[in-house]
Amino acid sequence: MCGFLVSPAAACSRSVFENSLALMAHRGPDDAGVELVDQFYFGHRRLSILDLSASGHQPMQSEDGSLIIVFNGEIYNFAELRSGLQEKGYRFKSNCDTEVLLNGFHCYGKRFLDKLIGMFAFVIYDKRDNSFFAARDRLGIKPFFYTKSAHGFLFSSEVKSLVALAETSHGFDEVAFARFFSYRYPLTDKSFLKGIQQLPPGHYLEVKGAELKLNCYWDCHQFIEQQANDLGEAYYLTRLQELFASAVKYRTIADVPVGAYLSGGVDSSAVVAEMAGLSQERVKSFTIGFSDERFNEFSFAREVAEQYKTDHQEILVSLSDYLSNMGQIIRVKDAPLGVPNEVPLFLMSRELKKKVTVVLSGEGADEIFGGYGRLFRSADDYEVLASNEQRNTESFLKKYGNHTFSSRIEHFKFLYKYVPSEITESLFSSDIDFAELNHNADLPFDDLFERTSKFSYATQMMYAFEKLHLPGLLQRVDATTMGASVEARVPFVDHRLVEFAFTIPEKYKLKWRDDVNVKDAWGLCGSDISERFDTPKYILKKAFEPKLSSNILYRKKMGFPVPIKQVLGKMGERHLKEKLVNGPLVSSGILSSTGITNAVDKCFRDSAYNPMVVWMLLSLDTYMESV
Repeated sequence: MCGFLVSPAAACSRSVFENSLALMAHRGPDDAGVELVDQFYFGHRRLSILDLSASGHQPMQSEDGSLIIVFNGEIYNFAELRSGLQEKGYRFKSNCDTEVLLNGFHCYGKRFLDKLIGMFAFVIYDKRDNSFFAARDRLGIKPFFYTKSAHGFLFSSEVKSLVALAETSHGFDEVAFARFFSYRYPLTDKSFLKGIQQLPPGHYLEVKGAELKLNCYWDCHQFIEQQANDLGEAYYLTRLQELFASAVKYRTIADVPVGAYLSGGVDSSAVVAEMAGLSQERVKSFTIGFSDERFNEFSFAREVAEQYKTDHQEILVSLSDYLSNMGQIIRVKDAPLGVPNEVPLFLMSRELKKKVTVVLSGEGADEIFGGYGRLFRSADDYEVLASNEQRNTESFLKKYGNHTFSSRIEHFKFLYKYVPSEITESLFSSDIDFAELNHNADLPFDDLFERTSKFSYATQMMYAFEKLHLPGLLQRVDATTMGASVEARVPFVDHRLVEFAFTIPEKYKLKWRDDVNVKDAWGLCGSDISERFDTPKYILKKAFEPKLSSNILYRKKMGFPVPIKQVLGKMGERHLKEKLVNGPLVSSGILSSTGITNAVDKCFRDSAYNPMVVWMLLSLDTYMESV
């Protein structure tokens, strides 16, 4: 919806502050505001979604003048909260959720967070004691970055505005780079720059003077214990349908046109089906892909669009479009791209902006309903490997070879690491202690697995994905939409639905097919079982059987295909190698020219080599050039 920036006035002039705020103009092209309060600059860029009048202007002050807020996001249940506050005597000048959030905090303080249904990142300054309170939504849908200068703390929706205000340059964070290759995102509280941190999802911070206190106010692991009380499939189906309907209905509330991404997969199709039942008008739906039919899902999207008679638009992207826009979305995101489809999503957002300002998307379902079946079903492999009973079958030998694992977490990292540690190590400079770097990169998983040690391994995996994988996906959604001045809303990331999903027993998520004898899967590892002998995301698919065809619900998972090898081939081996070796990857002292050269050579000559490694190098190089 918006972007904000807060800085001590002593750290910069007003003109420098305004220029830094303007770097986020794409987040809020409709209005801008800057105010100086108690020697702090508060800046805001507005994308008008609710109450399009000037009444929604920010920074916004409380009626008594004691509080000032800058806010990015949406509070979907603002109307109900507003009614409750009016009963307590609060008066409202606008019809926007910002004023509800401001008055709610004035009334309840930080306890008001528990009442919010929405996506949000905000900063509230209390003039009564010169303190700051800031919070980020439970799952990390909206971004929040902060840093500390000699004059105090600075807060922003985007890293670039903090960099523009920096008194000294920020160095690159090698641990974040290692996490990028392993997990595609910096994870937890890191950015790619030293000294610039993220407020973790589900956390708030309080600042008074030079002291910052960080606190967690929400976590989904506390709901897992309820899985032991199996309430039956019928109950979970009914409750899922109720919660999802509510989540979608809330996210269609807007004073601007609303549409939906429609890939033709289960999640986006479920969103469109639900929207169609709520709207008197045709849902505006959008899909994107490449002209090569191997790299689009147009036929599936068309089926859903025709079923629900949506106003459907197919958007084609060429390899030239891809390469010419890759740098722009990286500059918007202030980070290398974690997955190749971020470029098409950005291009689609620019196109759909011509028709809508809000778009609903299907992210978040895989994490809570067991959608990454090949990985989550592989949790069973750990016990097999430990017993040595089946590990010598062809399936196990192909996947694991002679690897042994001392713990669940070691097995999980083997499965989850996007680029294996030995390949990542070959890319880093020999001047860097890679063993120490790799250890630090993996630390966030230790705490998560310890916190959930008494639960099943597959449930631990889903929890880790919700905490560490999902925020990266949501950052992708935020950047690719806000870069085009579009607001994305994600119904599957409604915290009520997430809480409920973690109470559902695992057998209703990864369900063995009724026509299969489990013994038939003997000797097969999880990745060879998934979608052959079982149904990932079973409970969600079952819930939508009345609304979507089996062709949509039970087809094999595709992801978002992008022709990476063709993209790299269009750049050319020689040009690509020269660009990567002679750029900041090597000059920074972080990566090795030999490692990069070998990677490019293998990419163009070895058909078994994963071209994603070189694509990630290109993405990282482009990012470093933009900082």
